[in-house]
Amino acid sequence: MKRKIVTAAAMFVLFAGMCIIENSAVRARPAEPKDNASAIYQLAGEFRTVFANLLWIKADKYHHEFIQHDPNWCNNKDLIGLFKMITALDPRFVEAYSAGTYILMNGYGNNIKAMGYLMQGIEANPRSRELNQLAAVLYAYKLKNPKRALPYAQRAVWFAEDDFYKNVTTRSLRSIERMAREQEDQDK
Repeated sequence: MKRKIVTAAAMFVLFAGMCIIENSAVRARPAEPKDNASAIYQLAGEFRTVFANLLWIKADKYHHEFIQHDPNWCNNKDLIGLFKMITALDPRFVEAYSAGTYILMNGYGNNIKAMGYLMQGIEANPRSRELNQLAAVLYAYKLKNPKRALPYAQRAVWFAEDDFYKNVTTRSLRSIERMAREQEDQDK
């Protein structure tokens, strides 16, 4: 009988201790993220990103097969469909926006669609040095509008990842500022 009482008391103490530990663990739990997306939704997003990367690998392989026959890769107009699918799956896929912009501008010769596609990429990736730099260069040199290129060139400098890109974007910004001053002087 004494053994049953000791066992019951030990179980009660163990149960009470577990309740206290669980209660303090619940209080110490980190705050839930603001986006209460379900794990399934997050997993689906990861599959989309993986699928976009697989399509990019396919596009890269197709691109290298194409340039064996035609060194001007901007003529590879079939890739634009893949790039649009990649960016639909993963809007953060900067390289697809960049390459797609070149194909639309130089392959199709459609500056309006090219810049629209690029602006879509910048809207999805406002802190992308690569896309802001591309917009600056295209506005300044291709579209002959250095004044419109200036904000993109400045953002490219701000978002440069390291010293190399900071130097490259700063030099580009200085060139575009000089072009804008020269164009302003000509307009007077």
